[in-house]
Amino acid sequence: MNIISKFLQSIYISKITFYVFIILIILSFSITFYLLLPDNQLIKDPSNLQYWLLADVIFVLILTSLIIRQILMIIIYRRKNLHESKLYIKFINLFTAMALGPTIGVVVITSLFFNLELRTLYGGAFRGIVENSNLVAKDYQDQIQAELISDTQLIMREILKLTKNNEVQKNEIEIALIEFINLRTISNVYLFNKKGEVFISSEDKKILNFTLPDTDIFSLLDKNQVYIFEQGDSFLSAYKKINFLNDIYIQVNRNINRNTWQHIIDTKKFYEIYNTKEEESAGIQITFAMIFVLFSLCFILIAVLIGFNLARRLSQPITNLIHSANEISKGNYDASVSEEDQFEEIKILLTTYNKMITDIKFKQNQILSKSEEDETKRIFIEAILSLLTIGVISLDEKFNINLFNNSSLKILNKNNEDLENKNFVKVFPEWDKLISNFKKSKRLIENFQIELVINDNTRNLNLRIIKEIKENTISGYVVTVDDMTSLILAEKHAAWSDIARKIAHEVKNPLTPIKLSAERIEKKSNDKSINFSEINVLTQTISKQVDDIGKLIDEFSSFARMPEAEIKLDNLSQTLKESYDLFSNAHSKINMKLDSQRKDIFLHFDRFQITQAFNNIIKNAVEAVINIPNPSINISLLEDNNLIKFIVIDNGIGIDEKKISKLFEPYFTTKEKGTGLGLSIVKKIIEDHGGAIKIEKNKNMTGTKTIVTFEN
Repeated sequence: MNIISKFLQSIYISKITFYVFIILIILSFSITFYLLLPDNQLIKDPSNLQYWLLADVIFVLILTSLIIRQILMIIIYRRKNLHESKLYIKFINLFTAMALGPTIGVVVITSLFFNLELRTLYGGAFRGIVENSNLVAKDYQDQIQAELISDTQLIMREILKLTKNNEVQKNEIEIALIEFINLRTISNVYLFNKKGEVFISSEDKKILNFTLPDTDIFSLLDKNQVYIFEQGDSFLSAYKKINFLNDIYIQVNRNINRNTWQHIIDTKKFYEIYNTKEEESAGIQITFAMIFVLFSLCFILIAVLIGFNLARRLSQPITNLIHSANEISKGNYDASVSEEDQFEEIKILLTTYNKMITDIKFKQNQILSKSEEDETKRIFIEAILSLLTIGVISLDEKFNINLFNNSSLKILNKNNEDLENKNFVKVFPEWDKLISNFKKSKRLIENFQIELVINDNTRNLNLRIIKEIKENTISGYVVTVDDMTSLILAEKHAAWSDIARKIAHEVKNPLTPIKLSAERIEKKSNDKSINFSEINVLTQTISKQVDDIGKLIDEFSSFARMPEAEIKLDNLSQTLKESYDLFSNAHSKINMKLDSQRKDIFLHFDRFQITQAFNNIIKNAVEAVINIPNPSINISLLEDNNLIKFIVIDNGIGIDEKKISKLFEPYFTTKEKGTGLGLSIVKKIIEDHGGAIKIEKNKNMTGTKTIVTFEN
């Protein structure tokens, strides 16, 4: 058995050889079929057909031997009880049944119909139809010819009546012919001689439908015979010699139905072909039966062999997959499956399977590495959090506390039991409103400056809340708490020191002219040389300087006593319109324009403070352009995605780029009598509303561009 198995395995046909072999078989049988086609000139040489039939027989024998080899291999595999052979045999049974069933059915039905067709074709009923059709066609043709001969003789009688002394009365004959044509189915009548001279042409003045007979036809006509012929596709014509006139002949044309006449001719030809083929039918039936059996056997064998090949190519990769899966279950992730010499779909499956193995191996290593890395990170984060001086608290999407560090306990004066597994909002109910507003807003991060009484001490805390976003959904929050009390006190002391120094400097400037004016008044009073006009000028100087000091104090008070913003939903467009109307009415000589994309833009803001900011920005623009020719200010309010932008553009004197970075510092000013607090107040108002302000030089013209941005 082993020897037979090795011998059979040595008889191996590659895939390319197999397909070339199938192509050769199809080519051989196609040539054979071509030689059997009717009216094929090559079939006249029987050796041509014999050679190709012999080649077909050889191919059939080769196919049979290959199938026998496959069957023997199946028997050997089955006796060895190999698991992969079971799947292979199932596929073979399936494909063989699929190939043989329809093929055998088609062969049997086709052979029956072929025999039935031959019997029907050459049977009595069909033959009777053919013969009757031929008789009908012949009778119709004879009838038409007889009518044409009769009409020709009648015309000759009419001509005879009108002939006197062997002389033709041309006019009378033409009239008689026209009347005759109108009564009969005749289309043209011609009288002519052997020279081709036409004496009378009835209904054809241009003589288009006349045909001169040749010498042989004239010989027949001289024997007093009628010659009938087809002229083109539309006429049946007849020649006849007029015996009572010397050398005069007549041609009579009759219209015929082209289709009917063609059917008559085709019927006669078919009858002749049918008689010929009927005599050859017995030999054709036997020859075609043998060839059909050979063809059928060949294609049945091809179908079976293709079934074997498909079964092998389908079962082998599945068997390899089973072996690989068993190896993977044991932990061997290197058990990949070969992807060579496979169908495209099977190759995709194997490629995906091998990729899956690689991914599983990679993911397993990644999980192990990630687990070690996460453990290291956890230890590291806990160490970092324990060293941080600020408090860090991790919350889930419902504000439940997940993690906190020791600094948060110390800053908030809490114990582990107070925060562990508790809800942040319930632990700190006073912050509920802040957190709820932040949750509803579109901002990802928010800072709050809050005061908290701890152990009868007011502490200033910087509370920062950050959203964790996953797949456009809030998955949690991170809260940081920093005790800013000491820093704020230090900053306040520093700020008050700086403010006191700057106020002293600003107040000292007007005190000098006040002192000088008072000294001059005192001197004039002592000298008793009082001039009321001079005293009036000196008192006005003192009054003006006192007013400047009062203005400085008012600006300082406004900056120092900035109230907390009362934020609520309001109409930002309407607020800007009110500020615009205030300045446009007061400065009608300035070309001032307001551009708003929408009539109403709503935002959460403090109306009083935002109005103060708008007025200050527009006032700066007015002061920049009021002393130049063609002053212009463009104010716009627009929405850009989730941002609201307030833009003021003027064509004024502009500002040095080096000074732009200092514009928002308190007491920095570029004006002669400015306090330097206006833009500082504006910046604080904008930032309290979560916005930003920027000032830059215009790119395409002189002047300045101020941009205020709010998050909507």
